[in-house]
Amino acid sequence: MVVLLLSLLVSLGSITANAAPIVSVYLSTNKPYYTYGESGTLHVTVRNEKDHGSIEIKNITVTFPWFGWYNDKWDGNDTLPDINAAIAENATSETFEFPFTIPAEGRGVSLASSAYVVVVYTRGEESSYEDGYITIPIELPVTQNQNLTPILYLLGIDTVLLILVIIGLAYVWMKKQTPLPSATT
Repeated sequence: MVVLLLSLLVSLGSITANAAPIVSVYLSTNKPYYTYGESGTLHVTVRNEKDHGSIEIKNITVTFPWFGWYNDKWDGNDTLPDINAAIAENATSETFEFPFTIPAEGRGVSLASSAYVVVVYTRGEESSYEDGYITIPIELPVTQNQNLTPILYLLGIDTVLLILVIIGLAYVWMKKQTPLPSATT
């Protein structure tokens, strides 16, 4: 029974492995991190990894983490429709670029939010898709303040002065202590 079950699993695995092409989506940004209000570019490259014939990219959709209804319009998503770019076996597509701007007005964007990318492609008459995520890191707002360095210096000086005052008070307190009389026998 176990041998029959294992042979069934192996045959199903080999059938499904040969049924669909392996398509990889590679994502990158033009900078390692961004600040609020800053613009950037998301790069999308598609690779046909498996020897099952060519595929044709139909469209690419990107949903950024700040996607939503703002100022009477949808904002934060982008689609390249009707691409119709053929990719041969073991070949890579051109790199598609999606410009974006990190919102500056305080939308619900966390400091490390992910963009979601969906690539729709066909192989012959069969349509399929591949998706992926990429993190778009956003710099902490406090590090964008030009007055931060002097504030940190003042905080350090205040800390040192506080420690010196505590040491001085402890010294004065210890000097004021009167010794206990010694026991006489």
